[in-house]
Amino acid sequence: MTTDTGLDTDEALDTILRRASVIECLIDGPKYNRDIRDELDISRSTAYKAVSELEEQDIARRCDEGYELTVLGQLLFDQYRQFHGRVEDICRPGRLLAVLPRGTEIPFVFLDGAAVSISKKHAPNQPVHEIERVIDEASTVKGTGPVVLPSYVELFSDQIVSGELEAELVFERPVFDHLRTNYEEDFSAAFESDNLSVWVTDAELPFALLVIESPSQKAAIIIYDSSGDIKGAILNDTEQAYTWGGKQWERYRNSGVTPPTETDE
Repeated sequence: MTTDTGLDTDEALDTILRRASVIECLIDGPKYNRDIRDELDISRSTAYKAVSELEEQDIARRCDEGYELTVLGQLLFDQYRQFHGRVEDICRPGRLLAVLPRGTEIPFVFLDGAAVSISKKHAPNQPVHEIERVIDEASTVKGTGPVVLPSYVELFSDQIVSGELEAELVFERPVFDHLRTNYEEDFSAAFESDNLSVWVTDAELPFALLVIESPSQKAAIIIYDSSGDIKGAILNDTEQAYTWGGKQWERYRNSGVTPPTETDE
């Protein structure tokens, strides 16, 4: 696309992408062609071709000290670095995001600066241990449960029954039924306590969500494949991520109902 000034946006973008290393070399000030060659360890012809392309796009220009970026070049490269950083934040948990069902909404604010834990061949339970650590340190948590992991059942139950943790949890109905049937002792003790509130939803939860309110605010999503195997977790302690997590949890809670206790039944 050509703008009113005659600059072709697509060509400028293509040049920035291909010549990013040369542009970065000029960020700190003008450099001669030989300095560019030495710093980037490229041939004379490659350096010449690169600066010629930058000149053609008005991204760089000749000066007494060699070549320098124009204001246009500085602005374009600033935007490129911001874009590159955002792409890195998306790619870091990319293999996890690719597992999620089509249409799952994950805003960029949740990925920005997030910590990622991925299940690997040599350490398949690494994300499990990371989430266990987060839960163990928490005193209040809101969460959702699309899958049952035995270690989480025991950890939640022990902390809830002991009074160390207050939890508000939304379960898919099959998960809730599985917990009451197969973990009757642990789950019933927690369910009957004053430290656990439960909602059951017929909606399909695309991931497990944790929203930690104290001792420090953070949010996490745990991602499973279609077989229920954990693939990894994304954790973020920014205000924006925490706020998004809280709103998501409220949406899931509002889709559910409070199940009767054994006493009510």
